[in-house]
Amino acid sequence: MIPALHRLQAVPLLKHVTQKEWKRFLDLAPVHAYRPGNILFYQGNPPLGLHFISSGRVKLIKEDRAGRCQIVRIVQAPDLLGDRAFFAERPYMCSGVVMEDSLISFLQPAHFWDIFGKNPDTLRLLAQRFAVELGRAEDYMHCISVCTINARMATRLLKISKRADRGRGPKGEFVLTETRMELAQVLGTTPEAVSRALAKLSSKGLIAVSGRRVRVLNEERLRLSACLHDSMN
Repeated sequence: MIPALHRLQAVPLLKHVTQKEWKRFLDLAPVHAYRPGNILFYQGNPPLGLHFISSGRVKLIKEDRAGRCQIVRIVQAPDLLGDRAFFAERPYMCSGVVMEDSLISFLQPAHFWDIFGKNPDTLRLLAQRFAVELGRAEDYMHCISVCTINARMATRLLKISKRADRGRGPKGEFVLTETRMELAQVLGTTPEAVSRALAKLSSKGLIAVSGRRVRVLNEERLRLSACLHDSMN
């Protein structure tokens, strides 16, 4: 078995499956390797199944009629992807674009119900997941509406720093894996505003920036500058 597949068992939907269900899942959900820029699905297309990310990241991009794009969410392994469109039986509201080398399994609808349809915990876990995601979406929209770009940037940096601290690098030091454009799409602003926000936080002595490398100099003050809620992806 591919080692990264073990991480999928951290996804709530798969956390409590039986050994028989897990083996059935591995048999029916083939793993595919994806490169940055690969498209998993397009906005407006009907869902053909569920994606399970065992390693890597995928950004969900929503495009308006004027061609303007916004990253509404970044999904990091291990996680489930495309579930809202799948269960609603509605077209995808966003496009799924791979951000880095990733391993992703795909499960067809009939196979999903064959494996999980008889498990009463499945609906409970899915309902819980949808409720959590709805809360995050509400927080995100509130944040975009009322928080300054500096506060949104501080929140984003704190989340990246927290994730980086789980690795082996120096505490509070990390490399921004998103481009300025991607950060702008996540934060609901422009690349120029992203650069100004980074410069502002740096001038206050809260962070140090060198290219894409960021070091948090004063975490407590950075938290005071961040949004009051935990909403940025």
